[in-house]
Amino acid sequence: MLDGKPIVARATPPGEGAIAIVRMSGSDLFSIADSCFKPANGSLFSDSSERTLIYGQFYDDNRLVDRCLAVRFIAPASFSGEDMVEFHVHGNPLIVDAVTRTCLRHGCRLAEPGEFSRRAFVNGKMDLAQAEGLSEVIRAESESMLDLAQRQLGGELSRRFNNYRRQLVDVLALLELELDFVQEGYQLLDLDDLQVTLKQLSDEADALLDTYRSADHLRRGPRILLLGKANAGKSSLFNAFLGYSRALVSDTPGTTRDYLGERILFNGVILHFLDSAGLRETTDRLEAQGVGLAQRLVPLVDKVLYLIDSSLPSSHIESELSSVQALSSEYPAVSFIPLFSKSDLSKGVGDRFSCSIHDRDSVIAVLDKLVQEYSVSLSSQLALLSERQLALLRSMKESLNAITICSDLSTEFLSSDLRTLLQPLSELTGDLTNEDILDALFSGFCIGK
Repeated sequence: MLDGKPIVARATPPGEGAIAIVRMSGSDLFSIADSCFKPANGSLFSDSSERTLIYGQFYDDNRLVDRCLAVRFIAPASFSGEDMVEFHVHGNPLIVDAVTRTCLRHGCRLAEPGEFSRRAFVNGKMDLAQAEGLSEVIRAESESMLDLAQRQLGGELSRRFNNYRRQLVDVLALLELELDFVQEGYQLLDLDDLQVTLKQLSDEADALLDTYRSADHLRRGPRILLLGKANAGKSSLFNAFLGYSRALVSDTPGTTRDYLGERILFNGVILHFLDSAGLRETTDRLEAQGVGLAQRLVPLVDKVLYLIDSSLPSSHIESELSSVQALSSEYPAVSFIPLFSKSDLSKGVGDRFSCSIHDRDSVIAVLDKLVQEYSVSLSSQLALLSERQLALLRSMKESLNAITICSDLSTEFLSSDLRTLLQPLSELTGDLTNEDILDALFSGFCIGK
């Protein structure tokens, strides 16, 4: 990768379509384009205005491949920071393959996954945090995740990291001056001010670290287990969430033996629901296995929606609430939400969180509650989107915790501690990195990106 040769690849998804784009990046592209693309106005493509779509014919030697559009971008004003050419052809795979083969024969090589983006990084068009944002923009399955990814691609997270770096560099500059005048005994750095700066940095790092879990939930969809006693209405509610009949529903206890999983998109957030067997003592071996499986799913999910049949006597309801409390204590990492089902059959629900599958508004209210923390908690802040960012920020936080500011601390030791903080910050944006990290990040991109 990055051998300097011009590269070519399809930039649109494979298969048939109205339009497909084949893109090239690198040196000597315009002469390659001149050899195979003939503008309809009779001029050379290399003489055409940049960033302007030109209509013409694409030839493989003397064979007409397609009547198409082409556009050129002159470095550094392009996605990759290099000269680039795009051919907008009809979306027949035969045409796309012929255009690609022709470019290969004229001196290009096939781009590796993510190579266009990697060249953009090398040429300063984006940093690593922005590249990770771009990856999430391409993969986002919900509007909320797409919004977060767009903010990171736009450089908001990078600016936050760079601001941290600037603060530390300013402090280090004062420390270096103190070292230069150590004989004179000058103290240019106010240790109280430094303590405040590091405390602020630590607090902001904590806030960012807390966003990773919610952002990860947005990416894959929080896993929500429907749990409760047999005939509490779990499968009926599961079907109501989906909007169609996915799970078998019966008044006979023990109908659900295995668990079912489905995802929905609600208000820009993916929700991954799991319907499970009802909790009860049973002599049926198959049902007992289903009950055991439901219990084993609890530590593997993010939330448990524990359904309580609100038509039951009050003594049974209190017993169920005690069961929820016991489970919550046993699995503190899982959020338990008691939900009173069949509210249309009860007179004593009061202001408790409840719903009825026969009342669509109450079902929507449950979904609203489930997505609220994700749509609200991340709507006005940045978020960590990758495990790499999480690990590096944790490393910075550990280094911060190890720094002790005191009057008798030597300038040399303090300077060394602060330099340790700079490394993870530099790695976050890619100012300091290695080839293995770049290979791992960009190889996850598609071929033409």
